[in-house]
Amino acid sequence: MCLVIPIQILSINQIMEYMARMEISTNIACRVQCDFCPQELLIEEYSARNNLKNISYGQPIQMSFDTFKKCLSTIPKSILIGFTGYTEPFLNPECSKMVLHAYENGYPIEVFSTLVGMKLEDVELIKQVRFKTFHIHLPDEKNVAKIAVNNDYINILKKVLNDITNVTAMSMANLHPKIKIFLDKDLTPDEMMNRAGNVKSLKPTPKKLGPLVCGRHSKQDLLDIVDENVLLPNGDVALCGMDYGLQHIIGNLLEQNYDSIFKTEKYMEFRKKQKSHDGNVLCRFCPEAISQSTLTEKQNLKSFIGANLDSSLAKPLFKLYEDNLERFPDKEGFDYFYDKLSNNQLSLLDIKHLIEQSSEYKSIHPIKLN
Repeated sequence: MCLVIPIQILSINQIMEYMARMEISTNIACRVQCDFCPQELLIEEYSARNNLKNISYGQPIQMSFDTFKKCLSTIPKSILIGFTGYTEPFLNPECSKMVLHAYENGYPIEVFSTLVGMKLEDVELIKQVRFKTFHIHLPDEKNVAKIAVNNDYINILKKVLNDITNVTAMSMANLHPKIKIFLDKDLTPDEMMNRAGNVKSLKPTPKKLGPLVCGRHSKQDLLDIVDENVLLPNGDVALCGMDYGLQHIIGNLLEQNYDSIFKTEKYMEFRKKQKSHDGNVLCRFCPEAISQSTLTEKQNLKSFIGANLDSSLAKPLFKLYEDNLERFPDKEGFDYFYDKLSNNQLSLLDIKHLIEQSSEYKSIHPIKLN
């Protein structure tokens, strides 16, 4: 007998409204070994930086609860704490304690997990947490993620879906047959990302020249910042979730507070290279990066629209793009729809329906389970 679960299937971008975030890598050497996570590179670089030997999938490096608490205490409570980073968070046996501690201290919390390493007691401990999202990477038929789909796993999944709030899910290939039967639903696989060229088995992003901006923030908010960072077990802060090679370590929260990280020599050097023509930064091979000129054009368009167009039409049209396409409008599309609105040829509801029929919308909003 299958179990019908009230779980939403959403893309990662869909659930990531803008908020500065610190992703927590609770361990190094994730035995799930997803095909799109270059764990060998991470292990090699972390070992070299910390003069460590014998890190392996059987002997991972764990972040201590004390280290987590000390680092968290330096982070403003406006920052979203994400238990994800470069590894499966629950492979650290103290992860649920960390989640609860952060929540009880007033931080917004999200989790991205395969559930590997999670126990029933962990679910019981954190079921009171009101997550921004609890995003599950489900097992697939191609074994992209090395998840043992046995009775223990099914029992954990069942308890998470029954006890945890705001559960969403994804898979990197067609669902594992047992999971498909259990959920009585299927879902469209997410597309694997090359992690700014760090996943050698995937097609690389052509090198981008000129001043660059992180496109994750500029899609909606038109901000030129890089504040979706990753905390490592030793307190180091890596630039972003693409940096498995630890190319850009911008600070250490055991030695400095959160705000000072963005004033360090290492961070300022990164920004200098990011704004140069050909400086050696990870962004040059990242599919999320956009040119500075592209961002400036959007900012100018936003200023022009705000100063020259009827705000009673422009503002709700902006919101339609943000809510449904999760980006700032392109000039051609905005001009077309604004003209139709102004001449009463289309209503906002008509435009919403047209957007929902687009391939772009469908790629962002996969099937939802009831």
